[in-house]
Amino acid sequence: MMQLCARVIGNDACITTCGATGGNFQLNIMMPVMGQTTLESIELLSAGTLAFIEFCIAGLEPNETQCQAMVEQSLAMSTSLNPLIGYEAASKLVKEAFASGKTIRELCKEKGLLDEITLTEALDPWKMTEPH
Repeated sequence: MMQLCARVIGNDACITTCGATGGNFQLNIMMPVMGQTTLESIELLSAGTLAFIEFCIAGLEPNETQCQAMVEQSLAMSTSLNPLIGYEAASKLVKEAFASGKTIRELCKEKGLLDEITLTEALDPWKMTEPH
């Protein structure tokens, strides 16, 4: 895929150069190169996409447990606490979580910053990603 992308980027540079220099006397002498290069890029992207799907993506399934763990360990979870505990307190939690390896949720519970219901609602990742 990286080779494919490099080639398509090169083809784009070729097309750009042809467009800038190909209009001598309005003869459009570079049009055949532009057309061939465009068609080549389309074929490469099409074949590359199908190969990527067949050999890389087909059959993949998410590890939901690992995904949930990664979200829970994310220091970005602290942003939803700003309105509740303030920016300074939230940033201190982030620094402590980073240093200790604990999650934002664990530190909030240890420090008794918020009750369980408020904390659960505030640290709901779906609320952070879905439009309101």
